[in-house]
Amino acid sequence: MHSVLLVDLAAAVSEHGPTILYGRDSLSPEALTQYWAATHSRFSLWHQAMARYQRVEQSDDQDAMDSWWSDHKALLEEILVSEMLTRVVAALGAGMDASAAEEEISPVTHAIFLNHLEASNRVHQIILTARGRATAKAEQLNRVRLGIESWTDVLIGRMSVRNHEPIQFAVNRERATEYAEESSIQGHGVARKTSNALMNISMHDMISKRISASPALPAANREVSRSVMLMLRPELFDSVGALKSLWMHRIEKSADQADRMLDELNSADIHDTETSDSLELTGGSYFERWCG
Repeated sequence: MHSVLLVDLAAAVSEHGPTILYGRDSLSPEALTQYWAATHSRFSLWHQAMARYQRVEQSDDQDAMDSWWSDHKALLEEILVSEMLTRVVAALGAGMDASAAEEEISPVTHAIFLNHLEASNRVHQIILTARGRATAKAEQLNRVRLGIESWTDVLIGRMSVRNHEPIQFAVNRERATEYAEESSIQGHGVARKTSNALMNISMHDMISKRISASPALPAANREVSRSVMLMLRPELFDSVGALKSLWMHRIEKSADQADRMLDELNSADIHDTETSDSLELTGGSYFERWCG
């Protein structure tokens, strides 16, 4: 699985964040455990690559260093690119726990975020210390970093329209806040769906053009994406695997969400409400690309 699909998944989580927060009681401990296991398995592979870099750096062998860069450039890209999904999931976890009596999700998602941040910081150091023939590759990698940081703040910003907890996971909080303010004036329905679709397409196109065509750790990426999907999807289906209707989803919500349900049910157009668009788009085969 290519890491650009993790970017698409991050975009989906960001876009449908309000609906996911709306059904916060649906996250199972097993899903959280699988997310922890999948990410830490991938962290282990990253650390092995960093250990190889350290040995080559200590040897002061420029040919060996050039060879390491050729073998690991795609992996370094994946560390930077997949940080977007890690930040978005951490933001989602913080939002889920914001109104809860006890923090159940955010301690795990935040710890994973800190571990990923450590790996990304190591990549930043490698970029800064590149020399010789590796300089050109380091410059390309830095362009990837700049693009990822900008788009991450776009995704975090549009998650923060109603709930400001996600802002803490932005790369640049001021920039993410500006995106949140822009998103707040778009309203709902067709205007927002169109804006989100255009942003998602632009983001995918920019990132896919800047990174390697072949993935470094396709199996590890797939396991992380599956664990995120497990965290998000169960509440959308009934006991026989059929997609629940929007009305059934709302009927099943707990009492503390009744006021919001009534407000949206009394809306002049139910399809202009915030959760309706997301539930429709998360149905059917929308997420199948990350589960294969």
